[in-house]
Amino acid sequence: MKTETESVIVQHISESSMKAVLSWFEKNKGSLYKLGWLYLKETSAIQEAFYQTILKVHEDARYIRETEEFDSWVTEKFINECRSRTSDTTIQFADIGDEVLNSLDKLPSAEKEAISLIYIKPMPVEEAAKVLKLSVHELNSRLSRGIGTLSKELNEDVVLEGCAEYKDRFIEYLGKMLNRREKIDLEIHIYHCQACRKNLSIFQEIIFSLERSMDELMIPPEFMVKVNEKVAAHERMKREKSKKRSRMGLTAAGLLTFMICTGFVTGGFTSIYYSWMGWTQQEDQEILSYYKEGISEPLNLEQESNGVKVKIKTAVADDIQTLIYYEVESMNDENQYFINMPDGARIENEYELLDQQADQLFYNPYEQGLSNDENGKVFKGKISLAPITKDSGTIELSLMRLQEAINDQENQTNFKYYQQEFVEGKWDFDIPVTKHESTVYEINKETEIEGVPFRIDKLKLAPSATILEYSFKQTQEEQMIEHVTLKALATKDKSVKADLFGGGRFVNSSGEWLSLQSKFDSLYFDRPEEVDLSFDSLNVFVEDKKSIEIKGADHFPQTFEYQGNELSIDNIVMGNPTRLYIKDEYTANRKYESIQFNVVSNEGLQSFGIGIGGEGILVDKEGNTFKPEEYPFTYDEVEQPRYFNISHEVELHHDNSDEPLTPKTLLIEGYRTTKYIEDSLKIPLD
Repeated sequence: MKTETESVIVQHISESSMKAVLSWFEKNKGSLYKLGWLYLKETSAIQEAFYQTILKVHEDARYIRETEEFDSWVTEKFINECRSRTSDTTIQFADIGDEVLNSLDKLPSAEKEAISLIYIKPMPVEEAAKVLKLSVHELNSRLSRGIGTLSKELNEDVVLEGCAEYKDRFIEYLGKMLNRREKIDLEIHIYHCQACRKNLSIFQEIIFSLERSMDELMIPPEFMVKVNEKVAAHERMKREKSKKRSRMGLTAAGLLTFMICTGFVTGGFTSIYYSWMGWTQQEDQEILSYYKEGISEPLNLEQESNGVKVKIKTAVADDIQTLIYYEVESMNDENQYFINMPDGARIENEYELLDQQADQLFYNPYEQGLSNDENGKVFKGKISLAPITKDSGTIELSLMRLQEAINDQENQTNFKYYQQEFVEGKWDFDIPVTKHESTVYEINKETEIEGVPFRIDKLKLAPSATILEYSFKQTQEEQMIEHVTLKALATKDKSVKADLFGGGRFVNSSGEWLSLQSKFDSLYFDRPEEVDLSFDSLNVFVEDKKSIEIKGADHFPQTFEYQGNELSIDNIVMGNPTRLYIKDEYTANRKYESIQFNVVSNEGLQSFGIGIGGEGILVDKEGNTFKPEEYPFTYDEVEQPRYFNISHEVELHHDNSDEPLTPKTLLIEGYRTTKYIEDSLKIPLD
């Protein structure tokens, strides 16, 4: 059962409150940091695991089942994130000069992980068993073996004797898991058995030693600062995307995550728009190529419920993803419906068949668009699942409801809000799939792009997609390269654009190098000998600090200059939270698109990032500006778009008092800008 506090946190998170997520992680940062050390050993890597887990928790919390314990649910996500970030299949502590932890490091991973969740996290046994997907009995057995091995490792003279029928119950006794009768029975036995009494004492001392050692592994004081800053930047970008797409009539409950921020939008809407207009032909070409190459075969599985027929046409599986192509036909009305994963759909055998460690690709559900049939009742689409873990298997897909699609071109292109509607029903499918191998090229080719060291690491050609893995040096004097946007991959006969939703996926970081992956349409069947990679833009953060003392209400608007541009603090509304309003007018020669700043209160409290809101304008290569309601839907008319923030709204919260906070200082850390580039790079495939 959830505690009252936990239930409140889950409720706030389900209501899309990132603050509630950060509050939970702030409360549990010490134990999670120690758990992260078990896998990653480096503070920067643990910070990245915190950041990625926070985003996933915030995104997935609304799908948590009521019977699930929130703490164990988040811990499992954190462990999976840590596991995915270590190339070593074993679990090792860094040598921090502690005899107990160094001895723990020598245990088998299964026993080490069990001990860490119970005595380092710590978690209730039932929840830890659930996280590790074990029975309580299996978990207790691992704990008993691990504690016994630790005692011998720490003291070679220790001999664990005693009665076998009681020895395995020491863990349950020390963990207060025995019922009254079992507890009394064990205590009577211990009173009369010197060997078991000695063993119980050894177990207890080992557990105390573990807890003492972990108390010495302290979380760095500024650990959460970088995590909070990255989350704030992510939320800023998400708010900008949400604000723009809602004004364009594209907010299908947050699923249409169109990237209107600088450097992430170039060319993307054009491909989606034409996919809408001609999806049937595109789909037929894709499926036909799979059939010709023997990658898949027609399935044509059909189920009808509540006047709606769903057909599974075919499925394609490789080590990147599993694609399911489908059609939905409305039998009773003029509406069209599509499968919205995971809202109303689930994979019953997900944990048995699909790779839980894989990064799942995103396909906009409208990318498939409307079919060209005469009555307009058929929606043709595809969904992407994680790769399967076996050579072949059967996906058990259950659909409980389908979402209504935008059903005419006028509504697709005007600026109305899209209100989602659903049709309830029951459609169940057993979908056979066979996994096909990718062709992987190890490139390791280093060059420079606009003076930035850049490296092509790997190219993977799979039946369903092309994945390019690349790296670049982030730090260049006083600037940091935050993102490199790719444009396209081309062969002699074909060019495929970088996917709007699959670009810039984090792989790892090593020193100054940041490694990412970008997704393109498949080149698997082209069998190229060489590909030509073209670049689009660089997103750059430039450190340029400036401190502005915030004056009282009599001085509004308070103007100041930054990078040749005039900004003003227009108003402060006192309260808890206190709100601060800043104007940053766009001028033709403005150097930056956005600034990164903190606001410090009279009590030294800071608000990270750019706050809770703000507005902006889109500017093309020629300097033409577009207000949000004027954004061209297809972006055909916008060459090299840049999105400039023109206002900011910041909140200062006081968690320990109802007293209002007075903003004291505006601390500008630096600014962000986009550099468009025309470079290309030939990549031979030997």
